[in-house]
Amino acid sequence: MEGFESLISMLDYILDTKRKRHITGGILISMSMMFGGLALTVMTIKNEETDDE
Repeated sequence: MEGFESLISMLDYILDTKRKRHITGGILISMSMMFGGLALTVMTIKNEETDDE
């Protein structure tokens, strides 16, 4: 439980201003869009089947 409290305290210290929260939110949105695009790309790649007949 002590680790959780220190994590919350650290996050509170890091995100203490509106500007820092705005920057962090932008980074998180960018990362989620990047990984979402990567997942979409992986799902839509067609399997290349080779016929060795």
